[in-house]
Amino acid sequence: MSSGKWISDLAATTPLADAARRVLGIRLEVVRDYLRLALRETDRDPEYVHQLRVGTRRAGAALDIFALCLPEKAYNAARKQLRRLRRAAGAARDWDVFLGALDTLPCKRTGRTRPGFDFLIGHTVAHRVVAQSQLDEANPNFPFAFERFTADTLHAVHRPDTSMGTLSDLARPVLNTLLRELELAAGQDLHDYEHLHQVRIIGKRLRYAMEVFADCFAPEFRETHYPAVEEMQEILGRANDSHVAHQRLEALHDRLRAMLPERWKRYRPAFDALLEFHAERLPRERDQFIEWWGRWQRSGGDAAFSALLLDAADARTDAVPPPAPPAHGTAS
Repeated sequence: MSSGKWISDLAATTPLADAARRVLGIRLEVVRDYLRLALRETDRDPEYVHQLRVGTRRAGAALDIFALCLPEKAYNAARKQLRRLRRAAGAARDWDVFLGALDTLPCKRTGRTRPGFDFLIGHTVAHRVVAQSQLDEANPNFPFAFERFTADTLHAVHRPDTSMGTLSDLARPVLNTLLRELELAAGQDLHDYEHLHQVRIIGKRLRYAMEVFADCFAPEFRETHYPAVEEMQEILGRANDSHVAHQRLEALHDRLRAMLPERWKRYRPAFDALLEFHAERLPRERDQFIEWWGRWQRSGGDAAFSALLLDAADARTDAVPPPAPPAHGTAS
């Protein structure tokens, strides 16, 4: 099944409204397909929920990119629908990640740590069951309601009332804005996790925008710059997983110690081992991102990326760069 990462049949000269319909249509189709699997066959493969969450993020990014092709009412309705789906899928996926980590992390599930690991597995499975029921409840009339939502969104797409006529007209201001936002965010104090998290959010938006605009640029855009951004996202994703896991473990640690002091003695070794692992991995991944950022700058990756955008602008008949596109909002 397609992930909808790359969009076929697009070109730099594709009229903007046509590009919007094409991208939104494919991205919403992916959400529909994985939502069906996540609702009806989730026990077969936890990857379905993961792909559903990624699909909603890609669709939300496309919605923001083409916001100028939608009436505000249609944009807000679509954004609300995708946000609701993303949050429901995200809750289930976070528990899948936490459960998977209990089996794969290099913390030994033997001897003194076994009671705590067994408790955490049961605790996680129970929360995952609840998250699945919430995902089901969020989609009571699937697939009919989702099909109507898709049809209404695509029907609302119109030619933008701006000087931008083609996909390439939109690519440069969107990507330039995201590159500058990434640079500013990476220059903050990354020992503060909230700053690191902001880098991750902007990096995701940049990655998803690159997927939309890939055919507006030379092959190195997709073959060189996209994999570099993808590597950055993998590093920051591991950091985020450890941040989320550490927060959950700390909260549960305090509750168990207060509520079940006798049993807590048996559970504590596993909690201590896991908390230590995540407390060490997060700064390690942060340092890896800082190293990546240094390589990116030293290699001229940012400059080469920007040069591609400038070359694309110079190739247009009207060399005056268009203004940044208006947007009704920004998806998180």
